[in-house]
Order: sequence, then C-alpha cells, then structure tokens
Amino acid sequence: MKKASYGIDAPRVVLNLGLFGFAALVIAVLGYDFHIGRVVVQHKSFYLPAALLLAETALMIDYSVRAKYRHRDKMLRRIDWRGDEQVLDVGTGRGLLLIGAAKHLTTGHAIGIDIWSKKDLSDNRLERTQSNIEIEGVAAKCELRNEPAQNMTFKDATFDVVLSNLCLHNIPDRAERNRACAEIARVLKPGGKLVITDLINTLDYIREFRKAGLKVDLHGLNPFLRIIYAEKPATSQ
Repeated sequence: MKKASYGIDAPRVVLNLGLFGFAALVIAVLGYDFHIGRVVVQHKSFYLPAALLLAETALMIDYSVRAKYRHRDKMLRRIDWRGDEQVLDVGTGRGLLLIGAAKHLTTGHAIGIDIWSKKDLSDNRLERTQSNIEIEGVAAKCELRNEPAQNMTFKDATFDVVLSNLCLHNIPDRAERNRACAEIARVLKPGGKLVITDLINTLDYIREFRKAGLKVDLHGLNPFLRIIYAEKPATSQ
C-alpha cells in the first residue's frame, strides 16, 4: 500500500550544513592545523563548529520526518472547524497542511497554491502533491493551483480559513512579501481566520495584517517558529 510522503524541507540547506559539519569533524579528528599567515588555527577548534553544524542538520531532518506533523496539528487546532469551510493553503508544497485541513471538512473545500520550488522542499512538484492527496483519500475535497502568494486570482472574501507554513519567507523581496500578506487578507472572508507560521519576518506580517484591518495574535511555538493567528472582523470597520 502506497504511503504519502512529505519530503525534506530546505534540502540544500540540510545538505550543506551536513557537509560542512562533517568536514569540520574530519579536520578536528585528523588533527590537521591550518596556517593562515602567521596564525595557526588548531584542529581542536573545529570540534565546536562541527557539533553545531551537525546538530542543526539533525534538528532540520527531525523536523521534516517527525516534528512537522505535530506542528501541523497545532496549527489546525487553532481553528474551530465546522466542516463546511472554504480553505486556502498558501505554499502547500507536498500537501501536508492542505490534507490535514481537508480531513476536518465534510461539505467544505480546500485549495492549495504553490510555485513548487525544489529548493524549498525535496521533490516539490504538483504531481507529487496530487498523489499524496489521492493516497490520503481527500481528492474530492482538494484542488491544486500553480500561482504565487503575492498575485492570487481568487475573488475578494473567498475563504473562511487561510493557512500557511514556512512559505512567505521564501519570497526574497520585502515588498512582495507585504503584497502576499495583503493578498491573504483580501481573499479572507469577514469573520474568517488565518493561521500562519514562519521562521522570520513575522513582525512584518503582523504589521501588514493589522494594516488590512485584521485582529492579530502572535504565539511562540519553539525558539525557531512563530505562529500568527488572525481574524477578519465580521463587519467592516
């Protein structure tokens, strides 16, 4: 029986951290001292960076294979599900959050958008996401679209719930990230809720959501991830 697979997040970062950590460990163990001009860099000094780099590699792999499932569940518990919601997952990747949301739906519908960049997630492609949706048995409740967060084609006030996990920081330009936040606020219905998690830039997101009239709350999940919970007022201010 086929099993859904959700990949390794930031695979290039994981690979580079692991390689540099292993190289530093080899230098430390083999006892090779570096001479930079008159300065001698002793091999023992490589133990600490090796430990830090390899520990970060292990943490990132652990998140991809285990912790992100718990993190998804924490995000989804922020919503009081009725079952009839229209849901948008921004930066759906291989569908972990989208599929989790779809399992809370009865008559509702969930749409995942992405540009499917492989640098952000291993084997990141629409076909792989569609396969996961079918394996998880939620194909009738899900739809995938290839479009960027900062230029959505949805009408205003389309969604009851907007979700996004570790997506917006991948937009390199600050103005474009702000535009993505404005788009998220635009497509959210009055009374709708959003739950967004990211590593960085969360204070910028909060500012943009508040500028759009949303009521925002910020929660710390762990030293690295922050979760933003916001609601759009049911009536215009």
